[in-house]
Amino acid sequence: MTHTPTQTPPAQTLLTVKTVQQWTQLSRTTIYRLTVSGHLHPVRIGRALRFRRDEVAELMQNGVTTIADNPAP
Repeated sequence: MTHTPTQTPPAQTLLTVKTVQQWTQLSRTTIYRLTVSGHLHPVRIGRALRFRRDEVAELMQNGVTTIADNPAP
């Protein structure tokens, strides 16, 4: 099942980086920066990263003012 940017993935879904990119219109680099800075908390499955849909939705709703390379407080 492929998600277009206008479709909202079901709650409690784990999203791939590619799906997060499509849904948020953010680049892969920005998604990784949000992870490193502590704004997103991925679930690691082996070497793969997955993101909780509800956390991504909250980030989209509340936004982020700055992305630093150090963890958020």
